[in-house]
Amino acid sequence: MIDPQVMEKGTTVSSQHEGSFLFLSDHLGGGGAPISILNLAQALVARGCRVTILVLSDKIWHEIPDGVHVQAIPFAYRNVWQKWNRFRLHARGVEKWLNESDETFDVVIANLYYAHQVVAHSCLSEKAWLCIRTDPTQALLGKSSFRWKARRKLKKLYGGKRVIAISSGIVESLAAHGVVPADARVIHNIIDAESIQGRMHETVDIDDYIVFVGRLDLRQKRYDRLLRAYRKSATSSKLVVVGDGDIAGASALAKELGVEDRVLFIGKTNNPYPYIHNARLLVLTSDYEGFGRVIAEALICGTPVVSTDCPSGPRDILTGELAECLVERDDEDKLATKIAQMIEQPPAILPGHYLRFAPEEISSRYLSLLASESSVTVR
Repeated sequence: MIDPQVMEKGTTVSSQHEGSFLFLSDHLGGGGAPISILNLAQALVARGCRVTILVLSDKIWHEIPDGVHVQAIPFAYRNVWQKWNRFRLHARGVEKWLNESDETFDVVIANLYYAHQVVAHSCLSEKAWLCIRTDPTQALLGKSSFRWKARRKLKKLYGGKRVIAISSGIVESLAAHGVVPADARVIHNIIDAESIQGRMHETVDIDDYIVFVGRLDLRQKRYDRLLRAYRKSATSSKLVVVGDGDIAGASALAKELGVEDRVLFIGKTNNPYPYIHNARLLVLTSDYEGFGRVIAEALICGTPVVSTDCPSGPRDILTGELAECLVERDDEDKLATKIAQMIEQPPAILPGHYLRFAPEEISSRYLSLLASESSVTVR
């Protein structure tokens, strides 16, 4: 039932540790969360910490930073009963590994919803921080026909627990739905400017365009809003779409709107930064985000951003004079006007707009958790 697998790379680290961290994650597969977790792990190791990532599946698709230990404990249910009890059963596998390990951890942080549920059913329930990387009220309440049941689930999972949110909007959203954590900290994702700027200078054979980067879907990223606002903006710049998802549906809508000859679908790429760097503007049209890291990445690339003022994340990144680049979600006319305006009169982008997301800054916020922690002995 539980099949432990171990992956380790470069386990030689400083003998004097700042602290020891255990991260739990649903996976290290696709999406932005695994990248954020690995970036944080790398930054903490660079500060002299010992870091272990416990992965609750066999999806480990990324290169593991030197000095980070990764342990995979996947679980596959075999019948309906196991499916309904998967969190509790998976928690037993986690506890088995903890009991057999010689490790001691100062800070335990569970990432993503499935890991939150597993930890809630384990001996780590009162010790772990639950790091929320997308607005759970949007993900659960937004699609539930039984909103009262989803709200009760949120209160049970996060009420009275210690929570880390990657944007202030997540904490505000929890509070608006009556969820009261025992402690709530806002710690943003790491965005490594040096790494991005080192990859953004490749040649792009497209001139005079604005760019959208993300998975194409209607429920969250709202490519329908993107295409309608682009048409209404009447800009002569092309629209370049970088990402996978419902490309067929987006292409059909572009044709219906009469802009198919000016919209280029690039698909997914391992290095989107040259497309961002060479664009006149990046547009984000989401109904909700956890953080919206592509906004910060665009600023690092020197590219202005127009974004919906969605919960949550964009308002944490586009601050000060850049806040004027935020538009109400349902105001497509204003979104179109803002796109045209920012192309003609782009704002100045300064290092202060993105250096607060630097590895040193964010890792220091996590190190501050050590002050209130006692070690979790897992022998």
